[in-house]
Amino acid sequence: MQKQFPLNLTLPEQELIRQNGLHLVFLKDHTVFSAGDDPRYSYLIDKGRVKIYRLNMDGEYITVSIRHQGEIFGLAEVLCNNPRQCFAETLETTSLYAVDRENLNRILSEHPLLGIKIAQVLACRLRQAETVIYDLVSYNVPARLARLLLTLSRQCGRPLKDSIKLDIVLTHREIASMIGTTRQSVSQTLQEFKESNILEYKNKEFVIKDIDKLYQMAK
Repeated sequence: MQKQFPLNLTLPEQELIRQNGLHLVFLKDHTVFSAGDDPRYSYLIDKGRVKIYRLNMDGEYITVSIRHQGEIFGLAEVLCNNPRQCFAETLETTSLYAVDRENLNRILSEHPLLGIKIAQVLACRLRQAETVIYDLVSYNVPARLARLLLTLSRQCGRPLKDSIKLDIVLTHREIASMIGTTRQSVSQTLQEFKESNILEYKNKEFVIKDIDKLYQMAK
C-alpha cells in the first residue's frame, strides 16, 4: 500500500485556525453542512469525527471519507467558491472551529507554509480519491475491506497487547458505502475475517487481531 501523507494539521497550524475561528460543539448525527449550501466556512476538528458523504440518484448515501481530530474539512468549495457537493455529519459529539472564507484567505496569505500544507492535504485527498476508484475496479470485496481496515488502523487505531482496536464506530452499511459494495457482502466478509481470527467485532467496534494477514489480503 502507498505511503500515507499526514492529513491532520500540526499543533501550531491548528492554533492559527482556533485563534481565527468560531468554536462549535455538535452532538452525534448533526449535519454540519448539506449539498447545495453556500460554502462560507471551513472546519477544524478539535475533537470527534465527521463523515463526508454524497447521495446517489436513488437517495442512498455514499461515504466519501471520514475526517478525524486535527483535520480540516470543507476546504474545496470554500477555496473554489462553489456550492457544497457533499454532506458533513458528526459521527459522535464533535468540537469544531469554523473559519470563514475571508479569514481563511487572510491566514493563508500571511502564513505561506500553512498554504503549502493545505495544498498538500488537498493533493493527498485527490490521490486517495483516485486510489478508491482504482480499488473498486482492481480488488475484490475482501481486499477492499482489508485496505479500509488498514487505513482506519493508521487513522484511529489504538494498540493493545496483541491487537489494534479501532476507536471508531461504523455500521456495516457505512462500511459498504465506503468500499462500494452491499451491506450483505460486508457482513459476510467480516464473518469470514472473524472465523479466520483476523479480527473481532462486536457492537459496531472492531479489533484487528492479525494485521499481517490484512496486509497480505490487501496486496
